Amino acid sequence: MLNRKIIIQMKVSIYIASSANGLISNSRNVPDWLSAEYGQGMYAICQKFKAVIMGKTTYNIIAPDYLPLKDKGATVVLTTDESAKSANPTVIFTKETPAGIIELLAGKGYTEAVIIGGTITISQFINAGLVDDIYFVVEPILFGSGLPLLKDTNIEVKLNLLAVSKLNDYTVQLHYQVQK
Repeated sequence: MLNRKIIIQMKVSIYIASSANGLISNSRNVPDWLSAEYGQGMYAICQKFKAVIMGKTTYNIIAPDYLPLKDKGATVVLTTDESAKSANPTVIFTKETPAGIIELLAGKGYTEAVIIGGTITISQFINAGLVDDIYFVVEPILFGSGLPLLKDTNIEVKLNLLAVSKLNDYTVQLHYQVQK
């Protein structure tokens, strides 16, 4: 049984880059379009929260060299691959539900977590109503095809704009609060 008090005490943010037309990855699934400022922001929020959530595809793209947490914190990777292993001591592979992941992190003493990808992971947390805010880093590129932010999501989520920041001459960051 999930402890509802734990969920209320856990702040869950999304930090994600998108193309100007809203896709979070190109069809090649190669992050060569991301600005240095996106990378700096992603690493900074991961270091601040010390609890990072991602899907297995995101993990496969950034591991082992670019994982944001090296030896302290918790990096939760959603996967059905029960044989998955990592040399990084922060990595926890799980097939838990979003609520189960929040309970796991809260049980380890974390009060904030950030989701850094991908589509399925973000969709599951949005569907569960567990996301508090979203940072979109909008990069100056258009993709003809690629990954959308959400998949298999039939709900509408209203957002309140909290801040707009210009990260460089071409890239902006939009910070939204999720209306609950």
